[in-house]
Amino acid sequence: MRQTDSTTWTELATTVIRTTFKAVRLTTGVEYQFRVKAQNRYGVGPAITSESVVANYPFKVPGPPGTPQVIAVTKEVMAENAAGVSEPSPTSPFYKACDTVFKPGPPGNPRVLDSSKSSITIAWNKPIYDGGSEITGYMVEIALPEEDEWKIVTPPVGLKATSFTITDLKENQEYKIRIYAMNSEGLGEPALVPGTPKAEERMLPPEIELDAELRKVVTIRACCTLRLFVPIKGRPAPEVKWTREHGESLDRASIESTSSYTLLIVENVNRFDSGKYILTIENSSVETSESIKVSERPLPPGKITLLDVTRNSVTLSWEKPEHDGGSRILGYIVEMQSKGSEKWSTCATVKVTEATITGLIQGEEYTFRVSAQNEKGISDPRQLGIPVVAKDLVIPPAFKLLFTTFSVLAGEDLKVDVPFVGRPKPTVSWHKDNVALKQTTRVNAESSENNTVLTIKEACREDVGAYLVKLTNSAGESRRFLKTVCSHQRSSNT
Repeated sequence: MRQTDSTTWTELATTVIRTTFKAVRLTTGVEYQFRVKAQNRYGVGPAITSESVVANYPFKVPGPPGTPQVIAVTKEVMAENAAGVSEPSPTSPFYKACDTVFKPGPPGNPRVLDSSKSSITIAWNKPIYDGGSEITGYMVEIALPEEDEWKIVTPPVGLKATSFTITDLKENQEYKIRIYAMNSEGLGEPALVPGTPKAEERMLPPEIELDAELRKVVTIRACCTLRLFVPIKGRPAPEVKWTREHGESLDRASIESTSSYTLLIVENVNRFDSGKYILTIENSSVETSESIKVSERPLPPGKITLLDVTRNSVTLSWEKPEHDGGSRILGYIVEMQSKGSEKWSTCATVKVTEATITGLIQGEEYTFRVSAQNEKGISDPRQLGIPVVAKDLVIPPAFKLLFTTFSVLAGEDLKVDVPFVGRPKPTVSWHKDNVALKQTTRVNAESSENNTVLTIKEACREDVGAYLVKLTNSAGESRRFLKTVCSHQRSSNT
């Protein structure tokens, strides 16, 4: 079953043997539609849909009471004492006998009918209790979810209708909405629209509404006109496609389609026009309830950092999005834009938060941005704050030493780790006592991109002295003297 103002069907039972069924827990005054499907061991057949029916009590409102009778009326007043009765007083003014009037109750069944990126359309029913006075109008208020400051969005005189479209809203913002009924005594109790509706474009799965006649075999005489009119639903507006079961041509058919219906017309039909016509509609939404919070695409990635740049490559890293949109991040899309161009092109697709982009042109200026992707879609991009010129970085060599004296216990291995920076990679040379250090199986020096390590196995007093480390690249040269101390007692680095 479903409420007539909703497109969502709710399954009531799956194991009914008889051809009757009692639906319970319905809401009084709400209009419903029901559909039934037959099932055998080969599967489930097409559904047949009932007419709309309103859930009401099986008994009627009682008849009116009998005609009321006036028992007594006081028209004038006289005074009396022991001497007699006075003359009557002047006649009192006319008074009208009326029931006591109260403020009305809350409107019934407040609900959201539709929404867009700047509006929300709501509807409601008249209050069950009008307070003894005719309902003169309705008032609608909105507030942000975390605030208690309400704003009236309806005209000052109120609304006569039981639906209203709230406009000028902020896209993707949630709102609290409440509705008041008013009579001669003022505003009644408010009715709050369930949840916090969001101002967003609604995605509705495509739906074909075939009537009972089209579910049967359509019979038409030769030379007459075939008209197949089918209401459709969906947002965005579905794309419509008509085909024949065995691929027969539809050149003789004229097809008219809108967002709410499609119409196929074949004039002067003949026997070759008989057969099965297949209607297919589709849009970008998915026919499950999960695919509709989506929006939720992930937030953009966090801060982007430039790790390295050469004449033909750039290495970037970035932080994960603050929110993954409710589903796992599947990967990241890196795009670049050349200076003077408006076109963004994808240069890398990765599953980690780092990427190296190659094939750049030396001297060209590039801008980079990164987007996150989950099963719901692709986030807005996060852009690197500054453009990057593809060129080799030139950094003069420099040492990053914390101390220059190293000590070791006699007979143990001495390891001297010297960190440095420099682009391009510096050439490293070691000297002892102004002589290039000769490497042996006991004395060895190894260098990487950012450090050089001297290892001396089983150090002795001959290894004590001053060592010179020299770094050289195209940007310059740097030297640093290091001192080694060998002792018979353990000591810490100075």
